[in-house]
Amino acid sequence: MDLNPNSWLLLVKAFIILFVVMDPPGNIPVFIALTKDMRKEERRTELNHAVIVATILLLLFAFLGKIILNVLGISIDSFMIAGGILLLLISFDLLRGEHKYGVTEESGAGVGAVPIGTPMLAGPGAITAVMVIIQSSGVFVVLFSIFSAIIATRLVLGQSDRLYDLMGKVGTEVLSRVIGIIVAAIAIQFIGTGIIGMF
Repeated sequence: MDLNPNSWLLLVKAFIILFVVMDPPGNIPVFIALTKDMRKEERRTELNHAVIVATILLLLFAFLGKIILNVLGISIDSFMIAGGILLLLISFDLLRGEHKYGVTEESGAGVGAVPIGTPMLAGPGAITAVMVIIQSSGVFVVLFSIFSAIIATRLVLGQSDRLYDLMGKVGTEVLSRVIGIIVAAIAIQFIGTGIIGMF
């Protein structure tokens, strides 16, 4: 790809689109709320899991998205509804201060992979964005947008440790309840948008 001024503009535009859709600044409070009972090292591990899962999913759907959805007979709207239901369950966790639908010691699965990695970062919006970018702008642009957005997301969410230290345990407990309501609202919006799209 010849990197003339128009090409750079295309790269920057693709990065901005994906970064805004992933919304890492908006996910900082959610990340803090979901990892409030973890040590600093554990929160860092969950963050790494989140960006790895998000990267893999975005790459997978960028190159194989249409094929996967067509083979399985799944629409983006159905994906959005499923992601909304998952987020709704997670919001119940946050409101009650439990981890029924989040991290479980038995499975070894953590909140970094679900729900931070997906559907918060690599959700229906981000998946749709990378599928559109690769169709309209090509492989190089979509790879640049994915990796640059993921690096920026890692840097932004990496500031959650500092915020956690500032707020303390009581502050994060209060924030957890508030974020639970917001996540529930996001979940309802996901479900509603998906239902409208299907009909």
